[in-house]
This record gives sequence, structure tokens and C-alpha cells, in this order.
Amino acid sequence: MRYLNRVGAALSALVLTAPLLALANPAVAAAAPASALAPECAATPVGPNSTPQARKLLCYLYSQYGNHILSGQQESTWIGGPEYEMNHIRNHTGKLPAIRGLDYGDSKDLAPRAIAWWQAGGIPMIGYHMGAPTKPDTYQGSQMTVSINAVLTPGTAEHTSFIQRLDGAAGMLRQLKNAGAAVIWRPFHEAGGTWFWWSKEGGAQYNRLWRFMFDYFTRVKGLNNLVWLHGYNGAPQSSFYPGKSFVDVGGADTYAGDGNYDPLKPMYDSVRNIVGGTIPIALHENGPIPDPDRLQSAGARWVLFGTWHGNHLTQSNSLSHLRKVYGHRYVITRDELPNLR
Repeated sequence: MRYLNRVGAALSALVLTAPLLALANPAVAAAAPASALAPECAATPVGPNSTPQARKLLCYLYSQYGNHILSGQQESTWIGGPEYEMNHIRNHTGKLPAIRGLDYGDSKDLAPRAIAWWQAGGIPMIGYHMGAPTKPDTYQGSQMTVSINAVLTPGTAEHTSFIQRLDGAAGMLRQLKNAGAAVIWRPFHEAGGTWFWWSKEGGAQYNRLWRFMFDYFTRVKGLNNLVWLHGYNGAPQSSFYPGKSFVDVGGADTYAGDGNYDPLKPMYDSVRNIVGGTIPIALHENGPIPDPDRLQSAGARWVLFGTWHGNHLTQSNSLSHLRKVYGHRYVITRDELPNLR
């Protein structure tokens, strides 16, 4: 019994000190298992009165930032069922991604899958290709044009439609909250691009939308289980940054050509120059997965990757590369996550 107590005390000491050791010595972090890096830190989610699960999740992301990269995979629901991408990864690597990407614009019934993923030890990351208010709530609708002034003006048809869509997304996120699940929430993604309605009128209007959603979700709807991920497109612009009071995790995305496993260091640096050197930065969408060895040698400290669905997984990444990524000591898979529940 004394022996077991000593072992338990030693493991506790490792868990509590591992993040500090990792920050002081990246070699320690590379050698330490991900589960030994405790989700305990001084970082607090920007949303008020955050749940313990949201705090643990954010602190875990901080502990891994620069030390490991979390694997992520976006689901599809129309190719071979919602497990198509997960089965492809598991069948060829024996692993599952740490993060399951879902989209409320693609699937209004995603909550049970997100909850199941959380309960199995994974992390859900949810986006929303919201259609322009009053236009179809589809991917095609997200590329249509609408007046953001009208969207944010009570009494307009656009505002009524916007609130209805926010209420729908909030109801889905509340299901996760009620199940005790934390969520990486990444709305209005690819900020700065001119293809989605939320970015077509420039940074000032974009930031008004972001802050409205943030206030509505956190203060009106009481959604305190969210970690807010702000994602740029491939050419980050500071004018599209809502501010550190509204963002937990920064990010950017781009889609390189098949088999191009570049670490994307210039894009990472562009985000870091805007959000600063402490906030974790995510590669929130990608086609080819950056080579883990090149990520480390280049100093591209992406905290997670989020491979897009379908051919972006199966054709942009060779099977040999996929096996390398999911078997690499720098890459965190679902079985290596600590208990964030």
C-alpha cells in the first residue's frame, strides 16, 4: 500500500508539473504522454461563468500549444454516412482523431454525435455555414449577400431570420451543455474572405456580427460551455479580429495541393502577429495534413489541425502519410486525451 501511495504521489507530481516543464523544455513535452500534461492553467474562457469542462478544455489546449498538435477530422453526412471519415482513419491507422469536426449548416441533428464523441473521450469542434439571413440556410446560402446593418437592426426581416438561426444553433449547443460537454465553437470562419456573407462588408461589420453572437450566446442564452475559436482565411487581416475579450483560440486555414504537407509557417506567423504569442492558434481547416516533423523543425506551432471531409482526407493525404501522422509522437489522437469530463 505504501508503494502504491508513493507511485500515486509521483504521478500526481508529474501531472501538476508537466506543463511547466514542457514550457521550459520542449524536449520534455515531446517525450511526455499527452495525458500527463494537466488541463490546469491560469487561462479562463472569454465567456462568463464558464463550465469546469470548458475551462479544462481551454487549459488543455494551452498545455499542448507548441508541444503537440491535436488531430482533427471533419465529418460528412452525405458521402458514406457520418462515420465515413472516422472509419477511413481508423481502418488505416488504428486510431481516431482527438477532435471531431461538425457543422450545423450541414446537419441540424448533429448534437447526439457530438455528445457521443465527448462521452467517448473526444473533443467536438462545431462550425456553422449559416445562410445569409432570409436566404436559404445552406452552404450556397452562406455565399449570398445581405446587408449586415439590416441583420443587426431589430424589426427587419433579416434580423428576425438571424435571431431564428442563432436560436436554432443555441438550442443545439444547449443539448451539449446539458450533457456536460464542452465545445470548440468556430462561427463565421474564414474571416476576411469575400465568399461568405459575414465577411463581404469588411472587418468592422464582421466584428459587429461576432460580438453580437458572442453576447447573445453567452449572456442571453447562457451558453458557458464554449471555447470560442476565431478562424481567418489564408490571408489574415487584423481588421477582422474581434479582440482578445471575445476570442479564446486564433486560427487560419488554407487548402494546399494534394500531397503538399507544408507546415504553413507564414500563415501561422501572420495569425500570431495579430493575436499575440500566448493565444493558441489552430489550423482549423486543411486538406493535406502538415508533416509533423516539418511542423517542429519550422516552428509552426499549430495547436490542432482540422482536415476537411471527403476527398480532402482520402485523396489529399496518402495512406502512408496518414499512418505517419496518426502514429507520430507529436500528434495527439483520441486515445491520448486526458479526461476533460
